[in-house]
Amino acid sequence: MSRLTIRSALGAAIIAAGVAGLAQSAAAETKLVGASCFPQGSFFSKRFEAFVEQVNAKGEGVVQIDYVGGAPAIGSPFTLVQKQAQGVYDIVSCTGAYYQNAVPESDAWKLLEKSPDEIRANGGWDLMETIHREKNLVPLSRFHYGTPFHLYLGEGKKIDKPDLTGLHLRVAPIYTNFFKALGATTQNSNLAQIYPLMENGTVGGYGWPITGIQPGWEKVTAYRVDPGFYDADINLLVNARSWDGLDDKARGLIADLAMEAEKAGIAADTAAVKASTEKQAGEYEIITFTGADAEKWSSTARDAGWAGVVEVSPDYGPQLRKFFANE
Repeated sequence: MSRLTIRSALGAAIIAAGVAGLAQSAAAETKLVGASCFPQGSFFSKRFEAFVEQVNAKGEGVVQIDYVGGAPAIGSPFTLVQKQAQGVYDIVSCTGAYYQNAVPESDAWKLLEKSPDEIRANGGWDLMETIHREKNLVPLSRFHYGTPFHLYLGEGKKIDKPDLTGLHLRVAPIYTNFFKALGATTQNSNLAQIYPLMENGTVGGYGWPITGIQPGWEKVTAYRVDPGFYDADINLLVNARSWDGLDDKARGLIADLAMEAEKAGIAADTAAVKASTEKQAGEYEIITFTGADAEKWSSTARDAGWAGVVEVSPDYGPQLRKFFANE
């Protein structure tokens, strides 16, 4: 073989090795498709979006998340997790209220009265993981915890006891059973319809987390009812097959950042709830139930919530209540 031929062969080998090395490097970086059940840039999507940025910054060469946006721009928020379970999305941020059609027991997330750390210690989180894995999903962490819902009422709709008879209220699935249990009639609507429905008197009130109140709602709102009820749960979910298919480095990086996001989120929610409570004290009259009225309000919310979970999941529902509730 001539020197030229040898050099050509060596050059080809070096190029081939380089190409193979680049291919192996590219293959080592796993790409996950991410989405949110809430509009991109909205209050309840921001923490997921910050999490995606952290993963992509620290996971270069290992794992990257291709964030395609939030619902409803990418489709209905109520089908996003269904699609995730089918493999359309790998990693999603969503509230349990929006994916009961995929995991009926997800409705129990709103009823968490213990901290996420407590249910990790007592077995409640493990039970939720078992339930989710049956649907090809894994819950990793919570972006929001410690943010209660409240009932907000319009002018002339003041109540002095836990009785909603005669009130027609805007609802979401998360608290429909509770309001009905206290005598209200209800109608569903999306976020954008709350203001006009209140303004024209179609509804007399609505439920909403104490944080995230939309600008302008104070113009049609006169009262907030205390105490709060349920918890605004926004969870980080992964497709189980995608999760199990990651290498240890990628899985460890995502898990660590998910837990960091949870701890930061709890601290942020504590501060945000305090700030919203103080701000609203100057905007609304606060109706505060005490004693037996407060107990009836809170116990009706709890019992109505758990009745709904047990109805759709008679086996898991009672088990989850033992782990989640302070009773």
